Amino acid sequence: MILTKGQKIDVTKGRGISDVVIGLSWQTADAAIDINASAFLLNQAGVCAQDEDMIFYNQPFSRQHAVTHAGPVNGDQEHIKISVGKVPSDIHKIAVTLTIHEGELHGQAFSQVRGAVGRIYNPINGEEIGRFNFGEGLSIETAIVVGEFYLHKGEWKFNAVGSGFEGGLADLVRNFGLKVSSESHVEAAAAAEPAAVPAKPSQLLKVELKKKESINIQKSAKVTATLEWQTDRDLDLYCFYVTKDREVGKVYYRNLGSKHIAPYIQLDGDAMGQGKETIVIHRPEALSFVLFAAYSAISNGSGSFRSMEVRAVVENHQGHTVTAPLLEENNYAYWVAIVHIDFTDAKQMRVSHVEKYSNDGVERSPLLYEKGDFKMDVGPEEFKDDWD
Repeated sequence: MILTKGQKIDVTKGRGISDVVIGLSWQTADAAIDINASAFLLNQAGVCAQDEDMIFYNQPFSRQHAVTHAGPVNGDQEHIKISVGKVPSDIHKIAVTLTIHEGELHGQAFSQVRGAVGRIYNPINGEEIGRFNFGEGLSIETAIVVGEFYLHKGEWKFNAVGSGFEGGLADLVRNFGLKVSSESHVEAAAAAEPAAVPAKPSQLLKVELKKKESINIQKSAKVTATLEWQTDRDLDLYCFYVTKDREVGKVYYRNLGSKHIAPYIQLDGDAMGQGKETIVIHRPEALSFVLFAAYSAISNGSGSFRSMEVRAVVENHQGHTVTAPLLEENNYAYWVAIVHIDFTDAKQMRVSHVEKYSNDGVERSPLLYEKGDFKMDVGPEEFKDDWD
């Protein structure tokens, strides 16, 4: 089974297996890039309670040898093995990660890595349970949370995460509730001797917003917003923006934007069918507000955005993911505003579920104004058709 980001699958249910392995492989153009796998055994609070709960090349065995780390096996560069019957009772989740050793020091990042794959399989009979192609869309990140094995009603499942961090292994160590032994050389300290001192972690945060709900998450150097849907209809992701200089505009399929030119927002292209479209904000500090909206082409005919299972997913590349699903039935709207982000605070950004539809049959787009408010049905008409 090929997994997509955010997808969850059963691992042990119905299989009766005692061991499961995730084999990790990748390609780099530069042989000097040193990539290493780690695993964090997390309690119910989502943190490591002691140093034996972090597994990496200098500490390859967890408590009770429940989780082990090894190098090349069966064509994979590294692998993490979980003996499910040995996992301590206080462990509810196991996060599997990859980091670039001293990536920040050497100017290396996961943008230089291609073909990153995680294979989940039964080591006894070789049955492949799932395969996750992760790492797409990363740039300056030096660490990835590949995925999480977690307990659900007594069975182990896997969640394909694929979220990047910029701080390497040391940042992950702190994220999962441990302190590195030397803040002056955090990367080396994390690799050599993680000290099991409980810290206040930033933690992986995954939230699905309810109707008109908002949440503050950590402001970061890059933000990604993805529009996802489950039909073969042609939907388009729009990013309406207001810059710190009060410039107002939009990035969409006719203006894909650029990571090098203000407002430093870039769309990955027009999906022209089932799947997803992604917008990357490369310099959030240059913005005051953004509004993410979806447009359904006239050629789609009438239909509900909700029936297409439309959702917007916002990531800050620091382990925080916010999902905004559509919750209302609306059969005749061409537009829906989904997520609003307020960047005006220096340390955090406010992500809001707005879900507001255009009037029936109205083709005029939304508009975002200088002060961050927006209105439906007041912008230019699109009339996208099959010739676009």
